Amino acid sequence: MFSEEQNGFVESAADMLYGLIHARYILTTKGMAAMLEKYMNVDFGRCPRVYCCGQPCLPIGQSDIPWASTVKIYCPRCEDICYPCSKYQGDRDGAYFGSTFPHLFLMTYGHLKLQIATFPEFSVSRSRRDLM
Repeated sequence: MFSEEQNGFVESAADMLYGLIHARYILTTKGMAAMLEKYMNVDFGRCPRVYCCGQPCLPIGQSDIPWASTVKIYCPRCEDICYPCSKYQGDRDGAYFGSTFPHLFLMTYGHLKLQIATFPEFSVSRSRRDLM
């Protein structure tokens, strides 16, 4: 019915449509619940920064426009965006997750929002100072 070129175009358009529907679905109540399960299983990876102590991350797109950028991971602890470690994850279009998903997810599941880790300056205790 369609030529090879037309079949390729239809498949590409169907992939894009499915991805954009996915971006809307994960913002629904059912979608958020499914993403919570994936977050708890650390399916999206962990933050590569040492001070984040292996914090599970969330997928984020830097643009809502298809083919603008690939998916990245957002760390709730350091609030930074990093490249995913898995090449398989990094090949996905960022628009299929959207730029608002992690923020809405953390607002919905506020108990998952971590305090930013602080590291007090090194100091010598009083008992040690008295010995000097």
